[in-house]
Amino acid sequence: MTETDDRWLSISEICLHLGVSKDTVSDQQRENFQKIEEAWAAVGIEFTWALDQGGSIHARHIVTDHGWKISLDRGLDVFQHFEMNKAFSFANRMQPFRACKAFEITYIKI
Repeated sequence: MTETDDRWLSISEICLHLGVSKDTVSDQQRENFQKIEEAWAAVGIEFTWALDQGGSIHARHIVTDHGWKISLDRGLDVFQHFEMNKAFSFANRMQPFRACKAFEITYIKI
């Protein structure tokens, strides 16, 4: 394990709750959320998700338990399209080589 990886050993609890629009969730997506929940639980991360019954979700943001709201204008869709079938492409295997779309992040102390 590298020195960078050691920092994860000191985190006592990670919880992530995802609110999703009911218009965008398919049966496949529900199955994927269940797989994420199971996989992450194995390493101590609590993942939960729920449908927005009011249909009002549009803003994309993260709220931390340290008093910050991180507003993402594109959500997490920041990467340019890349060809996943190119087995030897660095962009396909290593995130630092993936081209990004223009986006803004705003940090708000709450």
